[in-house]
Amino acid sequence: MNDSEMRRRELLQQTRRLYDERRDIPAVHPRYGRLYHNLYSSTEEQQKEQTGGSFYLRLVIGILCFICFVYMDQSNAGVAEVNSTSIVNQIEKDLDMDTVMEVWNNL
Repeated sequence: MNDSEMRRRELLQQTRRLYDERRDIPAVHPRYGRLYHNLYSSTEEQQKEQTGGSFYLRLVIGILCFICFVYMDQSNAGVAEVNSTSIVNQIEKDLDMDTVMEVWNNL
């Protein structure tokens, strides 16, 4: 490799570093870090942050459970010997903490 090839490779690497869109955000004072990252972070990183979470999945499951409960209540249906009245009784039942602690210790 001669000098001109080495110089061209060095210039190419400098140009790639200069125009690289995946470059790291420089260090900033912690007080201004979040503001700086919000302004200068790429849209891909923002999309990755926003896609996380399971709120909508949990919401759909809760709505389906409520619909099933209302259906059971309206049609007096029972599933596995459980009906809507027994579900309401279990929800209203007071919890005995001594029994819970005893069961927990036996595990």
